[in-house]
Amino acid sequence: MAKFLEETSNILSNPDLVRQIALEQEYYTKGNHPEIIGEMVCHISKDVSKEFGILADATQEVISNFQSLTNIGVTDYKTYLQYNTSSTDAPYVHTDQYLTLDEEDMQVHYIGNVYITPPDIAKESTRFEFFTANDLDDSAEMKDYLKLADDKITALATKAFEYNKAITFDSSIPHRNAPICDNYWGTTQADSPLCFTVFMTTS
Repeated sequence: MAKFLEETSNILSNPDLVRQIALEQEYYTKGNHPEIIGEMVCHISKDVSKEFGILADATQEVISNFQSLTNIGVTDYKTYLQYNTSSTDAPYVHTDQYLTLDEEDMQVHYIGNVYITPPDIAKESTRFEFFTANDLDDSAEMKDYLKLADDKITALATKAFEYNKAITFDSSIPHRNAPICDNYWGTTQADSPLCFTVFMTTS
């Protein structure tokens, strides 16, 4: 059975305000993030799913969309804002069955990633790449998927990012994001590819 992978355009009712608030947040790297530990490429905020009204509302819009598509209940969630720049390390293939956190890891079943970079800021088209792992099955652990070489994967799908479009997917699908583009641009959250990403645990 194919794993869940869907696109939803115009998902947020007020994407411009979400972006405005996102630009005001503090961002961290793997060296100084107060919550997330381990591998990460993007600059990432703290969890904003419950602390800020507009961002909390946007989180619920992503969750509601997922639940309406699947009839699966969401029992826990976290939302992080993330961006990459012209100097960001190249993204790698991985899965996200867990958020590795400083305190207790969070199991993740599905992810909703909303692109909040408007066309007048984006200097190049961006995409999200999904794969199957040639030599792994569902018994494999998250660490087994990390940084799989090209000869160990087969392309499954490529999804184009567009302003206020969500790409929602099963966290166990090997993927490469950041988002992907041929020539990265920008130096801060204001002029770089920026995403609003909801990690969901389901019942």
